[in-house]
Amino acid sequence: MPSQKQLLRKKREQTILLKLDEMEVLSRSQLQRILHIDNIRTINAILSSMSNYLNHARLTENAYYLNKKGRDYLGSNKAVNKTNQLEHKLMRNDLRIYYDYPQDWRNEPELTITVNGKREKIVPDATFTMQETNIFVEIDNKQSMVNNYKKIDFYAKASPVIANKTGNEPMLVFYTKSEIRREKLLAYGQEKGLQIGALTVTDLQ
Repeated sequence: MPSQKQLLRKKREQTILLKLDEMEVLSRSQLQRILHIDNIRTINAILSSMSNYLNHARLTENAYYLNKKGRDYLGSNKAVNKTNQLEHKLMRNDLRIYYDYPQDWRNEPELTITVNGKREKIVPDATFTMQETNIFVEIDNKQSMVNNYKKIDFYAKASPVIANKTGNEPMLVFYTKSEIRREKLLAYGQEKGLQIGALTVTDLQ
């Protein structure tokens, strides 16, 4: 009969596999937060023992995703490639964990609005609702500020259209790496009359 320690280890392994299938890629520290494991050696030992099911890439720390054997074990067909999008996806998952896994979280849904008879669209990095407010997430990883400002311009036009339909003004949340970029994004969004928030990596630690 398995010991309590063995059962806990098995439960943690199952959680890691399921979360990687759901969220595509997770860093060692993200998995620590998900599993509530403080000790780095403990999580490293678990991940090392699961190497048959996992691929990893070295960024600022190891990032893990399912390999073919891991996907086959779960019956999943969501393959993740080792591309320059890994860091982007990790940042998006930072927010998903930070907001406690919203049930209606969606990655990259298309948003289309009609303003003055003209249809325009954008693909947010993610969307979810919080207290009946539509939240649009944008990850500022390697974006130019010019592109970020263009996105803010779009959301400024979309905001009254969405508010008219839902009865609530939507909110745009940026996740960025530096305080300077955060300040610029907030200032430009507020100038455009947008309900906007911006978080940095230090806010989530």
